[in-house]
Amino acid sequence: MAGKQQRKTQKITDVLGMDFGTTSTKLVRLRKTAGKLSLVDADVMPSFDLESLPKDTRISVPKKLNAPYAAASFTSKESHVRFMFISNKLTDQKSIRQRVGKSIGLGREFRVGFSMVEKGKDDVDHKVLTAAIPESHVQSLRGLMPHHHPSLLSLEISGLSALNSFSHTPAVQEAEGIVCYLEAGAASLFISFFLNGTLKLVRKFDHGSLYIQQRIQDVLNINEDDALTVLFEDASPIMDQGIETINAMVQELSISCKFVERNESSHISTIYASGGLSYSPYWAYIIEEVMGAQVQVWNPFEENGIKNYPKGVRGVESMFSPAIGAALSVM
Repeated sequence: MAGKQQRKTQKITDVLGMDFGTTSTKLVRLRKTAGKLSLVDADVMPSFDLESLPKDTRISVPKKLNAPYAAASFTSKESHVRFMFISNKLTDQKSIRQRVGKSIGLGREFRVGFSMVEKGKDDVDHKVLTAAIPESHVQSLRGLMPHHHPSLLSLEISGLSALNSFSHTPAVQEAEGIVCYLEAGAASLFISFFLNGTLKLVRKFDHGSLYIQQRIQDVLNINEDDALTVLFEDASPIMDQGIETINAMVQELSISCKFVERNESSHISTIYASGGLSYSPYWAYIIEEVMGAQVQVWNPFEENGIKNYPKGVRGVESMFSPAIGAALSVM
């Protein structure tokens, strides 16, 4: 109990952010001094299959990354993300959490959390962003951590964790019109929309780079390496033939865009993207066609005031967004 009380009052300034992705694990150690962030170190490790982890598997954190505290994010097809309206008569955290749990209706095998997006007043309900992850995955990730150091304080879904690297920055808070942010990894795609600095919608799709790669393989009848070349280097085999490989995803994205633009009586002005797919010219072209704005690759380091980082990170900065967001969530 004393440890919990200490963490409530102690300002956390040194954190290891960990993102357990589908194809790799990204690690960043952030330190805050006099209100400014700095990167101590960053690294990439192999991925961990949470469904079939060998017993007593522990992650070995490199010495330079071994901060006192850790915050983690992870990718899971079984996770759920929803916007929800809750009666404004519920005012305390416990009662809101109970109502969220009942509304999601997933049972005790899921861990449920929420964040207040817009507090309701008068006849307007609270608008909350809810998330649910399998309890088994929570236990697997806790079991991965070293026994004593660092101490794990937070666990989030990667797509939502990435928002922590984005939502508070000038790119959102000072923008005119609707700002769209896409966290597009190997297994999942998260799309979010902001207007006047306020989150308006978040949706999750299980259509990441692995899905698109497989669709390209099937449509063009080519092997994995050639499909990766089409996705990340030369899309002419698809573009020249006018083949649509991701029609289902495009339709869902289009519906989300039109919904937000109609509800907010505004238009999408800027699009930022992070994750592996943010480096795909083919994917960026599709997104730009759907949304009518140019895709910019999100740099979570520079946009959060971190100018110095390892050469190995340069060129793939956006892929560290969930790990940075995880660390920022507890700082």
